[in-house]
Amino acid sequence: MSRQQFQDDWRPFRDALLSRYPTLTDGDLSDADGSTAALAKTIAGKDGIEPAEAQQRLHEFLDGPMPADAYAAPIHDNAAVMDSGDYVPAGEDPLADDRRFGDDNVPSTPMGRDR
Repeated sequence: MSRQQFQDDWRPFRDALLSRYPTLTDGDLSDADGSTAALAKTIAGKDGIEPAEAQQRLHEFLDGPMPADAYAAPIHDNAAVMDSGDYVPAGEDPLADDRRFGDDNVPSTPMGRDR
């Protein structure tokens, strides 16, 4: 995930941030409104650490993988579609038929019947 994504819309990251920083509240996140500096200052005050250390920890968190909840947010749909090709094995054509799985030419059995 990037800091820019967080700054543009921090709301999808809410649950991940509250899990990572249990001392934060919804109000703290709303007050920071996407500002990593303001959020780090709040974290520093609540956790009793230096603001620079809080800023570094927050940036490390934001530089890591995007939380699943945030990735599933509707604002990331286009990115998810663009990334979906990463999950298609090499040599696989996602638009090809699936005859190689062996059941395309076998008629379906009616419901409740074995044959």
